[in-house]
Amino acid sequence: MIRGILGAATVLVGLALVLVSIHAGHVEWRLVALMLSLWGAWSFFGALLESVVEPLGRFFGNALTGGVMPGGSEITIDDETEMLERLLDADPPPPPHRAVLAGIRLAEIYRTHQHDTAKAEQVIARLVARYPDAPELAYVRPR
Repeated sequence: MIRGILGAATVLVGLALVLVSIHAGHVEWRLVALMLSLWGAWSFFGALLESVVEPLGRFFGNALTGGVMPGGSEITIDDETEMLERLLDADPPPPPHRAVLAGIRLAEIYRTHQHDTAKAEQVIARLVARYPDAPELAYVRPR
């Protein structure tokens, strides 16, 4: 919006400079200074938009909507599955809350992405045996 206004003003001042210079027979330096000032402001706001505003907008947009991660650092479902399996088999084990949440997510991956309900139930049963008092497991225990 600002760049559009500054661009239009620069063009109008440029036209006025040409018309006034032709009519007066000499260059009107105040109009040259005004045109160059407007052009400088147009360039400044363009650089500011491209280097600050757009990257911040992309960052917050991706953060709020779960968009693409920068720099090719995407995590595939296979990567996540492998990471969660290693976390549950780690020695020493992670804190109970973290292990339970990782196990619940792993069971969900087995159930929804690999369509292996038995494997998902094994993970939940293993979590119930290891952490019987975990409140998170009250919602995922097999019935």
